[in-house]
Amino acid sequence: METYTKINTIYKRYQFDSKECPNKEWLKFKNIIIMGNFSNKEAGYLFDCMWEAYSKIDGTNSKIAFFPSTGEIKVGGKTDNASLQHGQFEMLAQIASKIQPVLVRMFPKETAKFVPVKSKETNKVQYYSTDVEYKTAFNPIVNFKKAEPTANGMYGVELEEVPIYIYGEYFGAGIQKGGGRYIQNGNDFVVFDIRQQGWWLPRENRNAICFELGLKTVPYLGHMTLRQIEEMVMNGFRTKYEGAADPTLLEEGIVARPVIPLCDGRGERIIVKVKLCDYLGYQRVRSQFTDEEFEKFSEWYKTVENV
Repeated sequence: METYTKINTIYKRYQFDSKECPNKEWLKFKNIIIMGNFSNKEAGYLFDCMWEAYSKIDGTNSKIAFFPSTGEIKVGGKTDNASLQHGQFEMLAQIASKIQPVLVRMFPKETAKFVPVKSKETNKVQYYSTDVEYKTAFNPIVNFKKAEPTANGMYGVELEEVPIYIYGEYFGAGIQKGGGRYIQNGNDFVVFDIRQQGWWLPRENRNAICFELGLKTVPYLGHMTLRQIEEMVMNGFRTKYEGAADPTLLEEGIVARPVIPLCDGRGERIIVKVKLCDYLGYQRVRSQFTDEEFEKFSEWYKTVENV
């Protein structure tokens, strides 16, 4: 099944070879965020534009996949090889069983979508000759130009179905360090995204589907600039999860995406996370150095950053 989009932290982190560091004290900065140095240029460019802001619930990434052609439904963790945690499979399986009849009604088999299977080695569509044994690799460009023509001059591809993915966070007691502060004696699942047959759904459509399925969604914080989001996270804010066992729990952070969905030059979705622990870590280390000492470290880092 398809892994959820990788979400980068808003800023890059200090990365360098410990052996080449001239001052052992500077090693404290390793893996700490570099304030103002954006992990992707798009986030910097859009810093003062409006973004959709969502609470980043501290749990474990989960997914439910529905295949309209057969009505089959599957559940999983962040990746296909991820180890499911503390009742995660059982809860996801129960949810899947409950929502399957509704999904069958919402997405009948006629809505199924198929795409050509791509080669795992090249990530390109794999063609097969129709005149030889099935699944024999076939390059139509090479074969049509240099080889004897086939009997019918045809080639084909293998198809696979593109499902509806429901991505969410499984959290609560036994999940992450502070899971019990969300739910003291239980767990929950909240949806943060739906990818319908290759398309990321807008918030309104996602919410409409979740309403039909009886699923909760992650707390929505409204439209903000990244500047406002950063300030909110740096100051810390209490969890917006309704019914939290400890309402004083500071949320892990915010996941943000532009109000108008955008992609970068590689076609990757623009989405970032802003985490409280990153700023606390930076402040903890930065406070141990004077401005002059920090400037020396910064000048040295510039010489190794792009090496």
